Amino acid sequence: MKVIDTFKRSGRNLRQAKTRTILTALALAVGGFTLTLTLAAANGAKAYSNRLIATNLDSSSLIVTKDKGLFGQGGGVNTKPQEYDDSLTSLGSRGVLVKELNQADIDKIAKLPGVESVFQTYATNAQYVTTANSKKYTASIQAYNNKISHDFIAGTVSTVVPDGSVVIPDSYLSLLNLGSANQAIGKTVTVKTQQVTGTTKSQDFKIVAVLTTPSTLISGDVGSTLLTSTTDARNIYNFINSGTINANRFLFVSARVVNGNNAQKLNATKATIINAGYAAESAADTQAVIGQIINVLQIIILVFGLITLIASFFGVVNTQYISVLERTREIGLMKALGMGRRSVLGLFVIEATWIGFFGALIGALGAVIIGLSINPWISHKLNFGSDSLLVFKPSQLVGLIIFLMIVTTIAGLLPARSAARLDPIEALRTE
Repeated sequence: MKVIDTFKRSGRNLRQAKTRTILTALALAVGGFTLTLTLAAANGAKAYSNRLIATNLDSSSLIVTKDKGLFGQGGGVNTKPQEYDDSLTSLGSRGVLVKELNQADIDKIAKLPGVESVFQTYATNAQYVTTANSKKYTASIQAYNNKISHDFIAGTVSTVVPDGSVVIPDSYLSLLNLGSANQAIGKTVTVKTQQVTGTTKSQDFKIVAVLTTPSTLISGDVGSTLLTSTTDARNIYNFINSGTINANRFLFVSARVVNGNNAQKLNATKATIINAGYAAESAADTQAVIGQIINVLQIIILVFGLITLIASFFGVVNTQYISVLERTREIGLMKALGMGRRSVLGLFVIEATWIGFFGALIGALGAVIIGLSINPWISHKLNFGSDSLLVFKPSQLVGLIIFLMIVTTIAGLLPARSAARLDPIEALRTE
């Protein structure tokens, strides 16, 4: 029998037992559906983590800290009593003590080979921000970092924010009665800061740009961070922390590396900083940690999908064995008319492959249709903005369909071998 005839006959056989074929394919589709959604969710999570890193970290810089436990080195943060060190400060409400960097540390890091400069964000909280015709609202203040991506909707900043100027997020436009983003450019906002002693200071800033708050922003208070020049941020930081233990001390700083986009040079400088007694991590290190978490979750879900596939595997075996039993006389007649064992084997294997194709196609298409339908809802609930959690890649869909076809082909081999070994005379005698 020709190969094309085998395909045609296998199709007719499946149509004759269409109820059983559909049910077996649907059982397989459950596994295909689960695996497709798992792959899509992993794609979306990895893409989101990449944007997360790009939005918040400079890929050519290293995050440096004095306390190695903050990066999981040396067994993590020390929660036990330890020898006094004037660099220790309390982290959080539980009184965990960690070491902070001082100006001497920053100067030392800046002089290390491979370090181009050291950048401090000077992140602080203002008492409030206001305008002449608006209420007072809370705000945090940071130094503008041109190495991190920003989405401007009005105005522009080339490399630095001029002293006395500020970049505001669009969430303040209506609150401060600034009008549209374009109308806000050039207007003045007043920032008031306060020391622990109660001394306050007010400073006016001219708006030079308005940005939209990305869903991937994790630094500062999302949507309420004002970006100023490094000088202004440093002056505000020093004013607020004057006379406190936090004056001129920092938990983290960013060390910009010479030719830091070169991974080899970045890692070499990282090793130099670590050898100098500090802890350092790159954006790639942070991304790798996030990737590991995503991979673990993906494997857990994949296991459940594979369990479903195992059940479907035996379902295909059972379906094909029943088909062999029901068609024993037919097999005997075909063999008596000259159909070889290999042709009989191929007939049942192709039938199993067809079941795998239909089941995988139903599962994959169902996952894509449902996934694309619920993506906007998921993005809204998880505050992903325009990002999608489920990202489908055609190459993965094709690969998954081929994989499931191979699985069902293997499942059909045992029943197919039984059919091929049937003695035609004994088969024709079967009632």
